Amino acid sequence: MVQGFDSACAILLDGEVIAAAAEERFSLEKHTNRFPRNAIRYCLKAANVRLSQVERIVHGFNYEKYASIFRGTDRYEQVLDPARQKDVWMRVFGEEFRPTTFGTVEHHLAHAASAYFPSGFETSLCLVCDGMGEVDAITLYEVNCGKFTKLDSLLIPNSIGILYGIITSQLGFAFNADEYKLMGLAPYGDPSRFRGLFERLIKPTDGGRYMIDWNICGENAFHSPYYRKILEYLDREVLPRPESSETHSQPYKDLAASVQEALENSITRLLCHWATKTGQKNLCMTGGVALNCTLNGKLIKQKLFEDLFIQPAAGDDGTALGAALFASHNLEPDKFHTQRRPMPFFGPEYSQTEMNAAAEKFVGKIIIDDLGTPERAASDAAEALSKDAIVAWFQGRMEYGPRALGNRSITANPMISDIKERLNAIIKLREGFRPFAPAVAAEHASRYFEIGDGASPFDYMLATTMVRPEWRERLPGITHVDGSARVQTVSSENNRLFYLLIEEFAKRTGIHALVNTSFNIRGQPMIVSPEIAIETILKVRIDRLYLGSLRIVRRN
Repeated sequence: MVQGFDSACAILLDGEVIAAAAEERFSLEKHTNRFPRNAIRYCLKAANVRLSQVERIVHGFNYEKYASIFRGTDRYEQVLDPARQKDVWMRVFGEEFRPTTFGTVEHHLAHAASAYFPSGFETSLCLVCDGMGEVDAITLYEVNCGKFTKLDSLLIPNSIGILYGIITSQLGFAFNADEYKLMGLAPYGDPSRFRGLFERLIKPTDGGRYMIDWNICGENAFHSPYYRKILEYLDREVLPRPESSETHSQPYKDLAASVQEALENSITRLLCHWATKTGQKNLCMTGGVALNCTLNGKLIKQKLFEDLFIQPAAGDDGTALGAALFASHNLEPDKFHTQRRPMPFFGPEYSQTEMNAAAEKFVGKIIIDDLGTPERAASDAAEALSKDAIVAWFQGRMEYGPRALGNRSITANPMISDIKERLNAIIKLREGFRPFAPAVAAEHASRYFEIGDGASPFDYMLATTMVRPEWRERLPGITHVDGSARVQTVSSENNRLFYLLIEEFAKRTGIHALVNTSFNIRGQPMIVSPEIAIETILKVRIDRLYLGSLRIVRRN
């Protein structure tokens, strides 16, 4: 488990992932850092075990190793000390919890394990880049047959993730939550406008490294509470924080473009150095920065590595899985092996009986039709999509990580000129500049997009690439302002029912792609249950909801 940002839990049986989910999906508090009691209970139920039967419990942070730095602070004594974690477990689960089963894994090591073990690589370079672990912001490992060798690390004051988050805040978005919004805004801007600012801040050093000189923002600016001195410097010397995050004038778009460029340059330089020094052909990436799809797309295009694997839950929620994988490997190293694991459908699923019962609770507000099978529902939904309906698609197990990959999705026709505006304004209730991603049948992806074979980040909507010029006007719903798209490739093997929906749509339109965005509205985590799904379509103008074989529309 991990209790940090995006607290979560995962459970393994004999090295196999049985279940994993973030606490926010159950508590409905987005990005919650509370103890993941609901996620833990879900995982135990999915594995059909009692807590007392669990052989090992591991936490994806280990501050005990750095106790000399943190001890004496209220935060260490009340939160960070592993002993406090045991106290919480005992308070929540009582006698079922055995303190002797509890252990810790360093945060960046848990991140690295979450990517390496599912990658299928025997040997790999592994980059962990986030805001911060216990004391590090970036860690590089070389991994060989499950043995992690630390190559280098950059301490928290050199966190490119924190710098990106501070600029996110300066643009009026939420720090450590809305960085994806900055990424979506950046293509509207010109990075040259503020390039000088980031060249003064970020100083390249030996070994592909860099240091961030926060002192240009004032003495000890980085250590000011909530980075207040840095934000005051940006307000005074660069750009004042906008009055609203809904609209941004050109200078704000340029600032977003500049910090995006600085991030890409810093990470690429670091990886170039270690690719050359180690000769590694495989790269695993994880940590919150690994969710930057623009960076990932450029790394794929540059072909620094023959293969790149990014764990879909690359943020802190993924370290729950990584801690469990690392501990499982240590318990039985001779039996445990790396393999390309099916990802990331580890969340709750509901039987058709359960979905029917949920729908019956709303019978006065909705019209319910049972189409017999989910396959027939896919055909019916495709017909509606071909006629420009907006469809919510709720099937199978919920995704683990921030991307909806076809089980908790809102889908639409990518050929409709105003579909982005309709989705943003009427349904998602979010900023109008933000793009929508395409889900495309894998064998047709190269027809529409500049995409090669074998890049697994495209399976999980983790990288951008360019829409081919001849398709940009024909697919306005998924083409961003710079001609790019955050592609998800779908095959019958990785999601049979969602693939069927795309192919049924293609039978009617000739287009093997759909708009795919997460099934939620602004401020709401991705939807976990049929009840929440129905409550949501009653609030916004989604035309149809498909729950398994059920087709549901609002009355009135």
